[in-house]
Amino acid sequence: MTAQSSFDPPHVYSGSWEDYAVLGVMLAASVLAQLFLAERNRHADNVHSPRLAWMRALLYFSVILVVSWTTGVLNVLVHAPFVPADDQASSLWLVLTGIWLLALVWGYVYWWPRGTLTYDRKLYLLPQIGFGLAWGFSSGQLTLSIWAVIEEFGFARWGTAVLVFFVLAGYGQIYQSGWWDIHVSPPHNIRATNAKKVLFGHMPFLGIALLHFTLFGNALLFAVFHAAALACSAVAMRFPPFWEKDGPAVSKETALGV
Repeated sequence: MTAQSSFDPPHVYSGSWEDYAVLGVMLAASVLAQLFLAERNRHADNVHSPRLAWMRALLYFSVILVVSWTTGVLNVLVHAPFVPADDQASSLWLVLTGIWLLALVWGYVYWWPRGTLTYDRKLYLLPQIGFGLAWGFSSGQLTLSIWAVIEEFGFARWGTAVLVFFVLAGYGQIYQSGWWDIHVSPPHNIRATNAKKVLFGHMPFLGIALLHFTLFGNALLFAVFHAAALACSAVAMRFPPFWEKDGPAVSKETALGV
């Protein structure tokens, strides 16, 4: 069982390949940002545009990658063991990982899709899985980056986990409802089920994920579980690929589900 400090921010340039990869992503994102500004003028306001949604998402993923690199999270994801041998030999690790997997399947294969509308959008399995994996891996990195910042204050790991949970609970309401579900995800929420999806899907998954990370510190496993969860979500909502035509006008109430 590993319980030491997980990250070592602030990150200092070391000349590793991931440093240059992040620099390349920053340069590519700067070009993408200009293309996005030009593309935005070709679309009507207040409609869901798959092309703009993918461009916004890629810019968001790029920012998170830079934050992950800066806080030392990316270095751990690249260089630390996926699961140390001592953890694999632990019965507690096996049981808690199994519970975490059950929470993923319950929350994102069964419960979350039950309260999600697709409005007859088509299933494009490969691009939807690909988008969801990138979305989830970025989400996992963001959570770990928040952890890396909070642990710098010297709290015990349990205290850090609790603070990360509450920071995400507040941040998620603003980011998810106020931006992502309007400008990136297509309309898929309804008022009657949205709160239940959060309470019985997202919250248990996040709580178990943070408990697991508190005890064992498996950063890459943390990111992989998030990637799998949101890949399921992208398929369940039938996230349109970038070549699809613009959808109808977006109702913010429908998009928010609140």
